[in-house]
Amino acid sequence: MAAAASVRNRLLLGTALLFVFRFAISLVRTGPVLVADEMGYLGNARTIAGQLPAQMELAPFYRGGYSLLLAPIVGVVSDPEIAYRLALALNALLAALVFPLLYLLLERFAGVDRRVALWAAFAGAAFPAVTVLSQVAMSENALYPLVCAWLLCFAGFLAAGERRSSLLWACGLGASTGGLWAVHNRMLVAVAITVLAVLWLAARRRVDRGPVGIVLGLIALAILGTHLLDEHLIGESYGPAAESEASNRLDALSHGHGPLTALANLIGQSWYLLVATFGLAALAAADFFSRGRAALAPRQRPLGVLLLFTALLLLVSAAAFPERTRPDMLIYGRYTEVVAPALIAFGFAALPRWRSLLRPLPWLLGYAAFTALVVLIRVSVDDPEAANRWNISALPFVTVQLGPAVLLGAALVAAAGAVLLLRLGPSRPSAAFASMIALFLAVTAYGVWNPVRSSQRAVYPSGWSSPQAAVDREGIKTLGYDLGAYDTIGLYATQWYTPETSWTLFEGEPAAKTRFVIGSQDWPAEHPRRPATELWRDEGRDQVLWRLGPRERGG
Repeated sequence: MAAAASVRNRLLLGTALLFVFRFAISLVRTGPVLVADEMGYLGNARTIAGQLPAQMELAPFYRGGYSLLLAPIVGVVSDPEIAYRLALALNALLAALVFPLLYLLLERFAGVDRRVALWAAFAGAAFPAVTVLSQVAMSENALYPLVCAWLLCFAGFLAAGERRSSLLWACGLGASTGGLWAVHNRMLVAVAITVLAVLWLAARRRVDRGPVGIVLGLIALAILGTHLLDEHLIGESYGPAAESEASNRLDALSHGHGPLTALANLIGQSWYLLVATFGLAALAAADFFSRGRAALAPRQRPLGVLLLFTALLLLVSAAAFPERTRPDMLIYGRYTEVVAPALIAFGFAALPRWRSLLRPLPWLLGYAAFTALVVLIRVSVDDPEAANRWNISALPFVTVQLGPAVLLGAALVAAAGAVLLLRLGPSRPSAAFASMIALFLAVTAYGVWNPVRSSQRAVYPSGWSSPQAAVDREGIKTLGYDLGAYDTIGLYATQWYTPETSWTLFEGEPAAKTRFVIGSQDWPAEHPRRPATELWRDEGRDQVLWRLGPRERGG
């Protein structure tokens, strides 16, 4: 009893520490910076809450699962800045839940010692990308805990067999699988794995028909509900011609150099997952495959499901960028990082037996060859746009333009960290845990400063003020946006601060009844027939809110 109480207290303390840390660093944030992505999810939340929909006709569609969690916040809190900070507080809570979920997975279903399970789960929950992405309203914040819950329910369902508890685990597995699908369409791989596994178990008579029916029924309901929700959101905010990123990418994948580019991406993104986890992802895989037939034992099945899920996610992520325009796309991590906490946890738990898994010299030679291949791919292409740190936020090095020197530097840092963990893990797991946290804190510090702090300052520079005061003062209910002065921040982030105003897009001359527009500072000179008075100016970009007078006669 005393041991169980001690574990429970440590779980509560660790969860609280993770929440407080992430919530504290979010206090510098005031509004969305990743647009149109953030406004897609925030705008969806407003639509779900029954408020005015966002104007998203020029943006790709964003699925509404994560927005369901945001809807109660934006439905109750009218002030956009306070609502955004509460959304980040929700993110911090969701991220903190990764710790207890991973602990339960390791201790209950993977046979890991309680003390090691605590360290391993906390290390996984401290993964830098979890912290960095908790600072923005992105769907990954729902995916991180949902993936852990899905793995936990999958393990419970497999372990329950024909026992009565299989009904409860079936409910959890069906609900978590459906939740993943509702949040993002790349979670199709989780749906496929679950459905095929359940049908296979039913065919082998490993589980009763009742639990199978519950799992499949809940997934079917989730798919139907997600479809209806998506149709509603598209009709309200995106218009009938909502852009489908998936169909566009599939079309590009089947033409030209698409397959070769996807193959290169698969190599680069697998390398990133290895580097970002300081080799623990490879250790987790080695732990599974080194067991031979024993890998099919009940305690190894959760790791097997995780590795299969990881492989399929890597394929989906690699295929998502058949045409690269930024260097980070080669090693893009955001689509696959949702599995990193679990891989780190399983890899850390395998540290005590690492000598039987990997010999140092072959491992280092293979790692060097893998890195050399990624560097060779990088120097053979020219991706003209700037690298996006948000998508590789756990890279253990500076970003710059992701040239060969940066990739080599990241590889060396990751290799040094891996060697440190492998030396300490077998005999001093507590020291290995401290080293892991120190490594992750260093990467997180850079990730929070760049891109979180730099993006905050770029979008909301010193002297910036919200347009809400001007909108409220003038009682603006409808606002036109001049596409001739299109700016992604001006169109999307600014909408967040006008919750009671509907936006319409126009190009050229606005409609005769339009009284308020956002355009460039040269708008009056470009439209001399409509006298204009400046009401608000976006410091840092050419976006001005104008009140228009009546159209002048003649001309």
